[in-house]
Amino acid sequence: MFPGAIPVYGRKMDRVKEIDGLRAIAILMVVGWHYIGASAEAGSASIFWKLTIFGRSGVDLFFVLSGYLITSILLTNRDAPNYFSAFYGRRAFRILPIYFAMVATFFVGRTLGWSATLFDGAIPSWTYLAGLQNFWMTSRETYGAVWLGGTWSLAIEEQFYLVFPLIVRFSSLLTLRRLLIGLLVICPLLRIVAFWEGAPYGSYGYYFLTPFRADNLAIGALIAWYEAAGSITDQIRVHARRTLMILLCVFPVFAALIAKNTDAHMALWGHTYLAWLYGAVLFVVLQNRGADRLAPLRSGPAAFFAKISYALYLVHVVVAFCLSIVFGVSRDVSTISGLVLAASAFGLSVAICEFSYRWLEDPLIKFGHQRFRYGAGSSRRALAPAE
Repeated sequence: MFPGAIPVYGRKMDRVKEIDGLRAIAILMVVGWHYIGASAEAGSASIFWKLTIFGRSGVDLFFVLSGYLITSILLTNRDAPNYFSAFYGRRAFRILPIYFAMVATFFVGRTLGWSATLFDGAIPSWTYLAGLQNFWMTSRETYGAVWLGGTWSLAIEEQFYLVFPLIVRFSSLLTLRRLLIGLLVICPLLRIVAFWEGAPYGSYGYYFLTPFRADNLAIGALIAWYEAAGSITDQIRVHARRTLMILLCVFPVFAALIAKNTDAHMALWGHTYLAWLYGAVLFVVLQNRGADRLAPLRSGPAAFFAKISYALYLVHVVVAFCLSIVFGVSRDVSTISGLVLAASAFGLSVAICEFSYRWLEDPLIKFGHQRFRYGAGSSRRALAPAE
């Protein structure tokens, strides 16, 4: 616990609606990239590709938000007697049901020889169950089957969920802060080394593997640490605003460079830039929560896309491919038919995800929170930030 904190385990954390807005932005960026840029038949030569390539960084934003939210939960309940069972139980009911539904469908489709476009791939099926597919994707230099191609990021999240609660529970707060700061230094260096090393780490590993992406999670976690410690001063707020302005000024250069040579710039400095950019955005948003200028982040549409973001991430590419196969239409939005296909896929994906959230995800999330509560009890130990 932090000094002066009263251990009230399982208390409902104040919902920051602006974070929902950031989550909505993240998922719409990813969907826009996959539906517009990544679907362009001309590839990197397409203007659609160049204009939307930044959308792939929505995953970086998801990582930053996840690092912040998960660390906030863990620090709040750090000394709860059932710390592990409550955390893992709630996480399981949040992420596993629809993920396993996707994996089960994949197993059936691959076994029965359904569409090769959707279900064929070089990644062993069991790795999806174990949450290790990102390692095989790296070694075999492929996203694997389209049906589960985007799950590399879920593997990173799952590996984070498994390891980080142990670190938070058993490390001193000073050690935790040092570890997070260390990741902000080490991960960028690993990406640089990976790029110079070449394939597979320079082309896939820097993007797929947890040690190469952990700084995105760490910067969100560090913000949560400073919030929980009450260590955010006016000077830190001023530095954060200045940092954000500088990073925003650099953005045109970043966008132009990644549109020309994505892997090189992302590996050498792009993901580092995004970690700090999205970290600064999150920090400034948190410090200005409730402000009128942030009202769009608290809007109804933002809340809607935030709540379906997880399912939408899983299904939107699959839906687009399915429609393309069924109707025999190219996904290239430079054509009218491709544009109609993208719009139809988006509408159908949203409808599927709304149904999923209302009838599956939300009831299971509520059950998980009721079944796995952070229990009351005496604090295990009290730690000062400088310990």
